[in-house]
Amino acid sequence: MIPKYGTKTQTFSKKRRKKKFNKVFILLIVLVYIVSRTTPILTENAKDFHTITYGTLEDSISFKGIILRDETVLSGNNRSVLVESGERVAKGQGITNGLQSPSPGVIALNTDGLEEQLNFYEILQNPEKKLEILDNLADKEHIEAVDGIRLVKGYHWGLVGKIPRAEAKELQVGQSIHIESEEERVRGKVAWAQEIEDTESSLVMVRSKEFLEGIYKNRKMDLTLIKREVEGLVVPVDTVYYKDGDPHVTKRQLEKSSEVPVNIILKDEQRAILSSDEFT
Repeated sequence: MIPKYGTKTQTFSKKRRKKKFNKVFILLIVLVYIVSRTTPILTENAKDFHTITYGTLEDSISFKGIILRDETVLSGNNRSVLVESGERVAKGQGITNGLQSPSPGVIALNTDGLEEQLNFYEILQNPEKKLEILDNLADKEHIEAVDGIRLVKGYHWGLVGKIPRAEAKELQVGQSIHIESEEERVRGKVAWAQEIEDTESSLVMVRSKEFLEGIYKNRKMDLTLIKREVEGLVVPVDTVYYKDGDPHVTKRQLEKSSEVPVNIILKDEQRAILSSDEFT
């Protein structure tokens, strides 16, 4: 009888393929195990370490300001005005019913009865006289107004607000700042700061001569005072830790980690600006 070599060859080939498949299967299991063990480590490292960037951070104060103006309430409250609210008028220009402007300025509608008490120049030069009324108004959410016509003279205006005494001490008279409202920003200067007795608060006045939307019609405005803008190395604030009372960060380079002492120039709830001899 002739041997059936073809059948033996096929059986041997099947065994070899099965053996090869088992090796690949085992290798795949080992590979999956290694990946499953290393992925959390890599992910954790990605969470814990951040690339240092260069950026800016603003030192600011939320400020509910009482608006101060140099203004006069004009007699008569007839609303059939010949000029629009916010329009500038010359001295002697007609406004209503033959009523003439006593001086150049901006026409504004409505009056709250505080125009004389909250004169910009008087409070700028002698704040002590008005501290009580300013303190009371600072705690009010809204000040009611009635029909009327006002003439706002000049470009200078101010705002007074109550802030924590510790923050007020960081401000210097004459210091340049920015005043921001709804992404509109103008320049201003600190005019004065007065401590309120028996409290931990101070009243602060800021002056400006740049137009800000709302200053002619509102007596109170929610604003932001930007004391300064700092540039430097920016990191998430939670990457800074303290060792022996001094701030540090962990620097990682070429898989090697080291502790680095740093100085915090400025920080908020999310970011910190750092300086350190270790970084350039």
